Amino acid sequence: MVLFVTANAQNDQYTLRPEDVLRIAIYNEPQVNAEVPIGTDGSMTAPFLEPIQVAGMTIGELQKKLTAEYIKTLRLRDPKVSVVVVRYRPVRASVGGFVNRPGVYDLRPGDTILTLLNFGGGVVTDRADLRRATLRKAGTNELIPLDLFAILNRADTTQNYVVEDGDILNVPESNNRVIVIGQVPRPNSYFYKEPMTVQDVLAQAGGEIPTRSWLSRTLVIRERPGMPGVYDRIQCDIVRFIRNGDSAQNIQLQPGDIVYVPETKTPDLDRIGRFLSSAAFFNNVFRGGLFGFRI
Repeated sequence: MVLFVTANAQNDQYTLRPEDVLRIAIYNEPQVNAEVPIGTDGSMTAPFLEPIQVAGMTIGELQKKLTAEYIKTLRLRDPKVSVVVVRYRPVRASVGGFVNRPGVYDLRPGDTILTLLNFGGGVVTDRADLRRATLRKAGTNELIPLDLFAILNRADTTQNYVVEDGDILNVPESNNRVIVIGQVPRPNSYFYKEPMTVQDVLAQAGGEIPTRSWLSRTLVIRERPGMPGVYDRIQCDIVRFIRNGDSAQNIQLQPGDIVYVPETKTPDLDRIGRFLSSAAFFNNVFRGGLFGFRI
C-alpha cells in the first residue's frame, strides 16, 4: 500500500512525456512491479501488456487505464495500481541577453522563471533592463513580457511562470540612463538602476567640487509624461538631506532624468588668491618692467 499512497502524493495531473521513466506497481502483485521508460514515440510497454500510447496522459489517467487493462488481461479483482515518475525528462530551456551565464539548461517539470534565471547566474548588474525581459514560448512567436524587477524585489509571483520545454528567457540591455551635468567631478550619463536617487547618481559622478558645487540648489529636470519637449524642474536641497536627514530632498529618479548642479555664488578664495597673485605680478611688471625692460 505504500507505493499506492506515494503515487497519490505525486501530482496526478502531471502530463507524461517521452523519455519519462515510470515505476508501475500493483499491491500484492510483485510480478508486475517494474520501471518502464516512455519511448520517444510516446508509447510504453507495461509488464504483461501490449504497448500503450501514454504521452499526453496524466498520471491519474494512466493509473485508470492500467487498472482496466490488468483486470482484463490478468483477471485481477480490484487491483491497486500505482504509477510514479521516478525520472522526469529534463525540461530544456534557454536564457540569454544580459545574464552572467547565458545558455541552455535542464530543468525539472514545474521549475519557474526564477529557477532558469538562477541557472543563468542572475542578471548583469547595472546593465540588465529588468523591466523589459521577455519569455518566448516554444515553437511560437509569442512573447510574454516580464517585469523581473517586480519578481525579484517585490515578490510578484504572478509573473514567475512555469517554464516549459523549449522556452527562451531574454533579458535585454538597459537603455535607461540618467544624465548628470554642472559642477560635479565627472559629468556624464549613468545607467539607471531602480531604485535610484539624486544622491546615488551624484556619488557616481564623484560628489561635489568644493567651493563650486551648489548642492542646495540641485535641479532634477524631468520630461512630462506624454508631452515630449516639455520639462518640469524639481529643486532639491542635497545639503539638507546630508546634514539633517531630510529624505524628501533626496528625490527618487526616473529614467531620462537630468540632474543639474549649478555653480555656487560663494567666492572661491583659492581662485581669488590666485587671481590676486597674478594681478600683483602683472602690476609689478607694468610698473618696474620685466628683465630690465619697461612695458
